[in-house]
Amino acid sequence: MPLHMYWGLGLLVPVCCTLIYGYVSRKALEALGYPNASSVWKHFSRCFFSVLLFTLWGMYNIPLPVVYILAYTDKVFRLLRKEESRAKELFLINFTHLTTMALHMILIGVFSLITHSQMYELLQQPFWRILTIGLVFTVNSVAAGMIPRWNIVLEVLRTQSESAEARPFMIFLWFCNAFLLLDSVLCVSKIAWGLLPLFLIGSTVLLEFYLIRFLRHLYAVLKKHYLEEEHYRLIEKLEQQDREAAVLRSKSVLDPMTNIFTRRYLVEKMESLKAAKEPFSFVYIDLDHLKQVNDRDGHHAGDLYLMRFVHEFGSLLRRDDIFSRVGGDEFVVLLPGCKKDAAANRLEDIRMNMAKKSDSCISFSYGVAYVSENAGDSTEQIFRRADQEMYLDKQARRR
Repeated sequence: MPLHMYWGLGLLVPVCCTLIYGYVSRKALEALGYPNASSVWKHFSRCFFSVLLFTLWGMYNIPLPVVYILAYTDKVFRLLRKEESRAKELFLINFTHLTTMALHMILIGVFSLITHSQMYELLQQPFWRILTIGLVFTVNSVAAGMIPRWNIVLEVLRTQSESAEARPFMIFLWFCNAFLLLDSVLCVSKIAWGLLPLFLIGSTVLLEFYLIRFLRHLYAVLKKHYLEEEHYRLIEKLEQQDREAAVLRSKSVLDPMTNIFTRRYLVEKMESLKAAKEPFSFVYIDLDHLKQVNDRDGHHAGDLYLMRFVHEFGSLLRRDDIFSRVGGDEFVVLLPGCKKDAAANRLEDIRMNMAKKSDSCISFSYGVAYVSENAGDSTEQIFRRADQEMYLDKQARRR
């Protein structure tokens, strides 16, 4: 059959509709994870084959199955990226091509029934070829414009397209594409049966119905898996944040050199004991000879001297005692539930035990301030009282 060429302004319809669809689909492809084209011109250049194909189909009555095969090939070259995993790309190619073919053939069947003409006769007229393809690209453009707004659908597709549950659906998509391609032969065949368009519409709609049912079920399954993965990911993220918070708390609670409590933690603990009306003894300690060790042997030796004192002194404390460093050579011990005399006796015993060690040259002065359950002293007042007691002890030891 000779090909009759059409040449007129109607050819602007497939050109414009194809370019508009290419422009609108750019955002949809970006949402699906495709790299953004560096320029609008570069993106339009990728649509060149589609523009050429459908413009030629408007000019010549190219057999419809050939048009569909060429359109599918164009999608493969444009959308299939060179990666190890291509499940998402194949899903996108097969699904969009399937819905495009289905809509196009339904329109051909509907217009054939309206005009009371055979489908092959309808396609011989440029007007109907241009109208049907223009309507298809208009619908596709609207759908492509809505895709970036479907956040949860996009996320499920990005993360779950390679799951085991999606594989049967991919096989079904291949089958549907092959089935509709065979159905497209009916559009160009010269079968003298008036119900052929109705048969084509019915079979295509039925196929689309099962496709949508299958897709909804698959989406529900994949969404459940996605939400479970998101749940575990959020739990892991929260645990990581808790670990990081614990590290930060330990840095603010523990002195980095001696690994005992800081002044900040000490003050918080004092406020907590006072709020609970629990009595305690506040022992202020001044380590002797640290300046001389630093001047004579260097700061490294001074650090070792500090850590040795902390180790020896801390080993003689109870589990409930709060040992903290509040200055360079100044320390505080909180003794919960311990009265002043008992606290002083304990400190004397500790000092004697440390002095008994033949290799120990560590000494210290201390002062005790007792805080009763009903005491109204502020933290600074408690510090001041214990500091005064400590200087009295230091002067007494120098006599």
